[in-house]
Amino acid sequence: MIALIARREIATRLQQRGFRLGMAAMLIIVAIACLIPKFVSGSGASSYDIAVVDNAPLAAAVADTGQTLRLTVRVHQVAADVAEAKVRAGSWNAAVIGDRIYAANADSAAVTVIQQAHSALTIDDNLRAAGLTSGQVTQAFAVAPLTVSAVHSAQNTQRQAIATITVILLFVQLIMFMSWVGMGVVEEKSTRIVELLLASVRPLQLLAGKLVGIGALAVGQTLATAVVALGVSRAANTLTIPGVAYATAGISFGWFVLGFAFFASLSAALCATVSRQEEVSGVLMPVSALVIVTYVGSLTVSADPNSTFARVFSMVPPFSVISMPARIAGGAPALDVAVSVALMIVATALVLLVAARIYQAAILHAGSKLKVRDAWRGERVSGLS
Repeated sequence: MIALIARREIATRLQQRGFRLGMAAMLIIVAIACLIPKFVSGSGASSYDIAVVDNAPLAAAVADTGQTLRLTVRVHQVAADVAEAKVRAGSWNAAVIGDRIYAANADSAAVTVIQQAHSALTIDDNLRAAGLTSGQVTQAFAVAPLTVSAVHSAQNTQRQAIATITVILLFVQLIMFMSWVGMGVVEEKSTRIVELLLASVRPLQLLAGKLVGIGALAVGQTLATAVVALGVSRAANTLTIPGVAYATAGISFGWFVLGFAFFASLSAALCATVSRQEEVSGVLMPVSALVIVTYVGSLTVSADPNSTFARVFSMVPPFSVISMPARIAGGAPALDVAVSVALMIVATALVLLVAARIYQAAILHAGSKLKVRDAWRGERVSGLS
């Protein structure tokens, strides 16, 4: 019976035009958000055109320096009037005429390339003038680079970006589907469909089927969103996706299932105590506030996953639902993850038991709001009035 109820929930939602449009809109928004860095980064100069007048050695040095700095530099050896005209027109970035550099921006990367090339060429000439042989000059320039220990490396930046995206995605999905569960419960009560359903199934089967059905839709939409985000980012080359991204995405689905079971069951139980749609937002306010606190704290965790606050916050249910995936993206210890999972499983099981008891007692209640305390005591209503 639970499977039948779950299939009913899935079919009902998929037939709703609002659900299909909402999912399409979310995927489009995610795709656009992933493309924004491409357009932003594309606004700056990625290649440089530099003119060098009557100075072949400097032209060669400029090309070598650009290659060393991993910049795309095109060197043009033209007449002085052509070089100056190109720079003034904005077609080229800079020009070297005699001992002067002409450039639209004195702080541009093109000027830096020219200055470094000129400095290296001058030092080379000075060393040769001092009597050093070509081999000695080459040896003088053969300086081993210093060892770099990256404190905030590109990979760390990518990890933080992935953690932040994970936090936002989980928060949006939890809020959305938590509300769907609550609205669905009240809708069935207000239209009296629940009477027909409970003639064939038990209240706990109805609750379980509703959670499984909407939960399956939630996981499916979350998976589709993640696939679009990772796919568009990779195709547009806006994000260098390390292996940890895919691991984080997979782990996040497990956490999302636990989080959905926790928050959605609470939503169903609380919404079973009311009978009108306009009362849903009010009765869900405590659960929504808890999700928001989890979200805000998780943003702090993603910014500094190694802090004491991050470790504690990511291990305490239900905050761990969003914050632990953020820490995992930043490299959380396996022991912390295991403890957090165990605590969240226990907390989710307890909440499901409590929610089931309240839902079973309140689902047939009509009229004024039923107090949660009365429902917990088992003062169920035998039928709708």
